[in-house]
Amino acid sequence: MKYLSLSFILVLFGCLIVSACDGADGEVDAGLDAVDAQVDDAGTDPDIDNLPPAICFEIEESGPFALHFTEVSEQLDPRPNGLAMNGNSVTIADIDGDHWPDIVLARGRSDREDPEAPIGRYHLLRNDKGQALENWTWSSGLFATRDGAQGRGAQFVVFGDVDNDGDQDAFVTSRVDYGNEELPDPPSWFINQGDGSFVIGPEQWFSTDEIYAPLVSAALLDYDHDGNLDMFLGQHYARYGYMSSCTQDGLFRGDGAGGFSDVTVEAGLETWEINDYTAADATNHKPTWGVTACDLDGDGWDDLLSANYARMPNGVYRNTGGTFEDLTLSSGLAHDDIEEFRDNEFYKCYCRYHQSHPICEDAPLPRLNCQGLENAWQPDFDDQHYRLGGNTSNLICGDLDNDGDTDVLRVELTHYHVGISSDLTGLLYNQGFPDEAFVAPDMEDTGLVRDHVGWWNEGDLGGALADLDNDGRLDVLVASSDYPDTYMLLWQQQVDGSFVGICHDTNTCLARAHGLAVVDYDRDGDYDLVVGTTTQRWYAADNPPRPDRDYVYVYRNDTGQSSNKLMLHLTGAGAPMGANRNAYGARIEVRAGSDLYVRQVQGPHGLNGFQHDPLVIIGVGAHCQVDEVRIKWPNAEGTEEVFGPVQANYVLNIVEGQGLIYQTLEEYAPRG
Repeated sequence: MKYLSLSFILVLFGCLIVSACDGADGEVDAGLDAVDAQVDDAGTDPDIDNLPPAICFEIEESGPFALHFTEVSEQLDPRPNGLAMNGNSVTIADIDGDHWPDIVLARGRSDREDPEAPIGRYHLLRNDKGQALENWTWSSGLFATRDGAQGRGAQFVVFGDVDNDGDQDAFVTSRVDYGNEELPDPPSWFINQGDGSFVIGPEQWFSTDEIYAPLVSAALLDYDHDGNLDMFLGQHYARYGYMSSCTQDGLFRGDGAGGFSDVTVEAGLETWEINDYTAADATNHKPTWGVTACDLDGDGWDDLLSANYARMPNGVYRNTGGTFEDLTLSSGLAHDDIEEFRDNEFYKCYCRYHQSHPICEDAPLPRLNCQGLENAWQPDFDDQHYRLGGNTSNLICGDLDNDGDTDVLRVELTHYHVGISSDLTGLLYNQGFPDEAFVAPDMEDTGLVRDHVGWWNEGDLGGALADLDNDGRLDVLVASSDYPDTYMLLWQQQVDGSFVGICHDTNTCLARAHGLAVVDYDRDGDYDLVVGTTTQRWYAADNPPRPDRDYVYVYRNDTGQSSNKLMLHLTGAGAPMGANRNAYGARIEVRAGSDLYVRQVQGPHGLNGFQHDPLVIIGVGAHCQVDEVRIKWPNAEGTEEVFGPVQANYVLNIVEGQGLIYQTLEEYAPRG
């Protein structure tokens, strides 16, 4: 690869606004609201003479490009303990508006922390221009309590601008479940004061149940396109293992000022207590693990997905313009088609003690010690289709095959003893949803396979789809659990659409890699990795050996910055007529010759709050200029804006209805 542009030209040109330059000296007005871009009726800038100087990387091949990562954890936090922190949850947000992405880590506990003697249940780390991570945990006010103390309980934290003032507010969550009914710190929104400090918002109850709020996941979206952010909240068991204790997942409508109201039933998302009928048609309350909002059918409205534990079907709810229809069983996303249960070790143990039951005829002998497992498997329940799916932790959306529609990575936790009916982590391709079901290709064909010897776990609790080498193809990352023999996994997409596992080649096969975020922490134009670990189930005899503490690792991407890409920062105009300020749900289409790249701006999702860099990076391979960039905004009118041609390797700062500002990375996120 060869870098062709002259850096001194960029200093002379500064920021450039498509169809309007702000002053003869090229200086840009810092207030984006003052931009007065002249755009024609179609939203396309007709004047290509205002394009900035070309920045181009000469690419002699179409990729993929060899990925190299450097672990920089000690450089970013050189203190003796450094990033010796638990990272069950890793979320990313720009809390102070400087365009440098900050990091929140959480351990997944709902009880309080002692700020005088903290044990590291959570951390807020401010990104100091890619050079260091500053600990703002206590000074930010993010973990204050309503009684005026510090150290509230926090299961995980996600971010969105719920009061439409241009900064990122925070939803600090906790689980109100069995034995924990009087939790002092139920989930609450914290309102950003504009400088990265927070004050607690209105006291509200975020559950459809009057007593329990076993919250495990939160997706932010604007489901009704009124310009305000709403929430879809996933609820687990209220009492672990008791299906009757499951609670309705809830949709909460935002008022644009930090308040929310329960609209679950009126939006068409009601489910019911489990019985033979509701279980059969998948309308029962389920122990949700992760919820996701993304546009599956390309109509501009975010649909809702619920990834469910206990091998229950995953929920799929199509947004029909502010109300939802349940397409769970027809979607192809609920579970796979394998319903063989006779290799389930719990079934074998049941039959060892109930040999006369007809279902146990010719049952194989168990490999487990069955003591205590006499009734761990139940006929007429565990042999039904609604109990032969997977333990799904996340449903992750992205256009994997660059055909313009949304595909899904289904992430599963699987144990050897369950047998072949338990779903495995894999890809599902959109064949024309909702008219056609999603289809899972053969695992061997995709390359997302793993070798197992003896007793094994695939403890996948999350992941990401991201183009790490900026070749235009999404790669697959999977985060693990704390079970033995589980690692973070990285598969790189090839030209033919298959995937090759490269975590060993890139030194990223991190054991017990629990939390994961893709983020351009150093603002060089590619996605780096922040990975959190946990030692909860890590025993002295395990291999690799147990580390002395939990650690969070930062891996700098040394490949993607040398490929051509577009970097987009989108801002919605907000209520009453514009898109939500975060632009969650906005669709981005990039066309370059015959190549199409589609991404969606997505907010938090998945088990324990996966949230990645708000800066959208789209690799465009050998293209130094693209023909057009089309933005479809999630607003009441479904407005589209089209810009083109567009130079690559700039940040495209786009405010809804106000044109496009070109910025170099240095201008977007100054280092000085």
